[in-house]
Amino acid sequence: MRKLSLILFMVLLCATSTYAQSPEDQNKVLQKCIDLKELQGYLPGKTAQPLYVMQHGVSFGKEINASKNGKSLVFLSKNEINMQHPDSYFLFWLFEINEKTARVSFVYNYDQNQSKKAVRADLELNRNSSEWTVTSVTINKV
Repeated sequence: MRKLSLILFMVLLCATSTYAQSPEDQNKVLQKCIDLKELQGYLPGKTAQPLYVMQHGVSFGKEINASKNGKSLVFLSKNEINMQHPDSYFLFWLFEINEKTARVSFVYNYDQNQSKKAVRADLELNRNSSEWTVTSVTINKV
């Protein structure tokens, strides 16, 4: 029984490791999330501070260089968010990238220093060659 469990574990490990999320794909998918036209009315204007991403639930590596309005995203831990009190930030809880598809779910928390508002987004993306295209978007005010 133990050998069977070990074999099953190895098969699952091999199956899930055949296509790892590359930093390039992560960056492209994250950029698609930031650039969603349905989200633009909630994001700060061009002269505002950079966009923040809470590194909780889903954490991104240092090689991610997504940006908005020429400003790189700022990645902060949950403690840093609590200490710095940014007025808005992203919190991703699903960020799955496969060879041809991606699924992403996040909440964009905004107006946090006043009325504490949030928008939830669920996306599905398809990959064609090296480009990612958003195929499904659901946006809900929370």
